[in-house]
Amino acid sequence: MNYLTLIKNELFSGWTKFEMAWIFLFLALQIGVYAYQPESLLAVISGITGLLCVVFVSKGKISNYFFGLIFAYTYFYVSWDNKFYGEMSTALYVYIPSQFIGYFLWKANMNSGDNNESVLAKTLTFQGWLLTLLLVSVSSALFIMFLKTTDGNSIGLDGITTMLVVAAQALMLLRYREQWNFWIIINILSIILWADTAAMYLMYSAYLLNSLYGYYNWTKLSAQNKVQR
Repeated sequence: MNYLTLIKNELFSGWTKFEMAWIFLFLALQIGVYAYQPESLLAVISGITGLLCVVFVSKGKISNYFFGLIFAYTYFYVSWDNKFYGEMSTALYVYIPSQFIGYFLWKANMNSGDNNESVLAKTLTFQGWLLTLLLVSVSSALFIMFLKTTDGNSIGLDGITTMLVVAAQALMLLRYREQWNFWIIINILSIILWADTAAMYLMYSAYLLNSLYGYYNWTKLSAQNKVQR
């Protein structure tokens, strides 16, 4: 199988009609919002690539990391322009390196079938939940203390979403279904954080709906992995 066939299968195979309609609807909304209110070209690029990234993650497709890299770089500059230093730090120190780390971690744990590859998903144990929540609580408190020394905006919300993103991203890299519980919370908080930026507001609204679907789909993926074992 040549590279063009592999790319074609990765990008276009395995999608349901509902998923295709979902993608085109929110891409059209992103473009429509920019045409109506052209605030920032980087914001709309970030919104489009971010949407494609999370949709591909919800399907367990490794190509999400290509879109994620574009999103990470553009989101860094959008956050910088809005003085959301926590979000800016997340893009620089979490999102960007995670695209490279995640690609290789997922590449070693893919399940092939019907010309469509999907990641081998796992579920978090009760002890894993406790440790994750403890780390998020402590790190959020410490990071908020640091942000108070800057001239940043929405410091409390910015600090909490930053540490939640770190936790969710780590769970994503390690292929845990429970990443979606964190993404749901993050997206709700981010809708509030970006209420004044139309492209980002719409992007996170789409993310929230995608997170609900992602949890559903990864529940199926993790169940399939248990059966295969």
